Amino acid sequence: MATPHVAGAAALLAQQHPGWKAQQLKDALISTSRTVPGAHLVQQGAGRVDLAAAGGPVTATGTVRLPALRAGDTKGQQQAATLRYTNTGDRAVTLNLHLRLAAQGGRAPADGVVSLGARSVRVGPGATVTVPLRTDAARAVRGRYYGTVTATTAGGAVAAHTTVFLDVRGKEHRLTVVTRDRDGKVVPGALPNIWGPDGLVDYTDRDAAVAVVEGGTYFVEGVLTYAGEDGEEARELLAPEVKVTKDTTVTLNAADTTELKIATPRPAEQSGVISTQWYRQIDGLRRLHGNLYFDTFKRIHVTPTAQVTDGTFEFTSRWQMTAPQLKAEVTGTAQDLAPYYEAYSPVFGDKGARLAVVGAGTSAAPDFGGSRGKAAVVECDDEYESGGLVKSAAAAGAAALLLVMPEGRQAWTRWQPNGDRLEVPTMRVTHTRGAALLKRAAGHRTTVEFSGTVRSPYLYDIMHVSKGAVPKKLVHTVSERESAVVRATYTRTGATTWGSEQRFGWRPYQDYAWLQHSRHVPLGQERVEYVTGGDTLWRHVVHHNAVDNPDRELGVGMMDIAHTFRPGRKATERWFAGPVRPSIPRGAPQASVRHGDTLSVYVPEFTDSVAGHAAAAETAGWDGVGDTARATLHRDGRLVAHSDLGAWGATEVAPGKADYRLDLRTTRVFDDWRFGTTTNTSWTFRSDTTARPEKLPLLQVDYAVPVDAHNAVGPAPRHGVGLTIRMQDGMAAPRGVTVKVETSYDDGTTWSDAHTAGKGDGRFTAGIERPTRVHGDAYVTLRVTATDDHGNRIRQTVDRAYLHRGTAGEH
Repeated sequence: MATPHVAGAAALLAQQHPGWKAQQLKDALISTSRTVPGAHLVQQGAGRVDLAAAGGPVTATGTVRLPALRAGDTKGQQQAATLRYTNTGDRAVTLNLHLRLAAQGGRAPADGVVSLGARSVRVGPGATVTVPLRTDAARAVRGRYYGTVTATTAGGAVAAHTTVFLDVRGKEHRLTVVTRDRDGKVVPGALPNIWGPDGLVDYTDRDAAVAVVEGGTYFVEGVLTYAGEDGEEARELLAPEVKVTKDTTVTLNAADTTELKIATPRPAEQSGVISTQWYRQIDGLRRLHGNLYFDTFKRIHVTPTAQVTDGTFEFTSRWQMTAPQLKAEVTGTAQDLAPYYEAYSPVFGDKGARLAVVGAGTSAAPDFGGSRGKAAVVECDDEYESGGLVKSAAAAGAAALLLVMPEGRQAWTRWQPNGDRLEVPTMRVTHTRGAALLKRAAGHRTTVEFSGTVRSPYLYDIMHVSKGAVPKKLVHTVSERESAVVRATYTRTGATTWGSEQRFGWRPYQDYAWLQHSRHVPLGQERVEYVTGGDTLWRHVVHHNAVDNPDRELGVGMMDIAHTFRPGRKATERWFAGPVRPSIPRGAPQASVRHGDTLSVYVPEFTDSVAGHAAAAETAGWDGVGDTARATLHRDGRLVAHSDLGAWGATEVAPGKADYRLDLRTTRVFDDWRFGTTTNTSWTFRSDTTARPEKLPLLQVDYAVPVDAHNAVGPAPRHGVGLTIRMQDGMAAPRGVTVKVETSYDDGTTWSDAHTAGKGDGRFTAGIERPTRVHGDAYVTLRVTATDDHGNRIRQTVDRAYLHRGTAGEH
């Protein structure tokens, strides 16, 4: 959008000064622009155009790019540029000149590297004067310097400024990078990344891994990976501070790395991807680099480093750990089979199972005789097909099936909670472990103790941080002291017992989270979650059912407001606790306002009982299943706008005072969503033309219903519901509020009034009573009408807001 604005400003300026050439117009616009406080020149350039100032009387040279210098050059002082100051007024003006230059990180050049030929100038009416700008490389230090020459009047007001850029180049040296593997052997062809003040550096000799670089500080890094039967291993090789003052060789040795370990209060294993990242800032220039490792990686090693002395450095790793999903210990031995469930295997109960094992031949020639009630073990070749083997094992009465992978092949697979289940629990083990089991079973009776759970009662959400250096002992210990302990309840909203979630974490120098994929979460239960405290910013996103592909960021669902956790904090989270309905939640990032005659309304379609939780309606996917959100806006009873995208966006209305009604209807109807299937909300308010943005008086209803993790209240015939009637954040509380609450136990066919009582400060309680004719489980539909003394009104109906349990035996 800057281009048309500047072009229009130049055209208007040319009309005022028809004799000016293009360079004069450009200089006038640039030199009189207004700089933005707090923004670096790299971000804002010369600033924002000020057309009135550009018309005079004082203008100057707009920009100057000084000839590049070579650090330490002894040619002496040179005139590098000429600054021009023009006075189009009818009075002489005296200008005081001030030069300020600095690298992006704030480092200023030494005195005398850049200097002005004069500290002040007098410019007569209609005159132009020049001032030389000189450079001297003798004391120059490599870097890119940005700044201004500011001209001020005698009273201190800024009359004009010139943007100045200087590039100081350093002496060149050869930087050779040697990469060694975990056995200390040179890795031919390895070309680790080299990053310095000018960004990534190209190798000038790729065969010898040599780069020609200018003197300065560099970061060199690379990754070596190794595969094995028991999983993959990554070795991250870091040299965050390589100071080059001469020809230099740096060695990255995988043998010198240390394993990154996570110590947890209870047994835990990595669940989902691991990610690492490093952040480096040198002379104000920043670089962020990350690596993503899938579940197949079992070990991460990192190079220990010394504390950096130039700029800043941070290494972080992101872990998400749960209770072990599956363990299999051979009874009477220390042997752990380290098995993996097949993707669609049924699972053992949380109590586990002890099964005798029996060899069942090979995948090419299986023999399930004698496997009834036992765990059958089959040796697989590269062509094996698990489906047929499972069916045969089940037909023979096997209690479980262990598939021994071909030699050298990983056993890893990822269990999926959705989809049709196989006939019996089916697992994979590596060739080495499976062969040892078969050898033992061939000699005498052997049993295996299976344990673990896919519904972990705890989660460790970890952001390990090493600031300034990577220590030699790289262990992150999770505890209640360094973490926040969050008791999170994931409400079951329908048929499915699984949802998806992710707590996205990012560091202070990041604008957003990355390298973090979705996770499956069991619904209808509470989970204790340890979340790293401190300055990491977190945002939790939860979806009411499991997404099809977990190998991507969770882009749909209800989310909270990004926040940090204080170490040692105890907190609770509840997700999808009813009634789920449209509202403007507390802490909403966008206010609904009127500015002039534009109404900008932002109402999330789905919010639950927790402040800050909000979700948008989801569009239909390939199966045609999706939400609807239809909004209409009436002005003095006349329809003026409608939308099939909900109450989200800006609408122009006629000027002046009028009565408005905003109606929003949402639907979400399918097996995995049985609460709040349809909502109808109507806001009535009065609004007038405004000179500045003013928040709209849209009443909101917050609910407190004593529901459990299945969105149900107990079987008692009566229960209470808390209500809070409020305005948007930052507005005065509504006064003189009256509330009417109605309930229906037959999806809106009949209605009953609930007794309400005021508690002050916009708070009310409503007594909900089940009709005597209703005995079993029944959905409760709520209708709330609230009005304040200014005539603002909300009427909200939530179909099937929650479930009222029937008495025992009446479900």
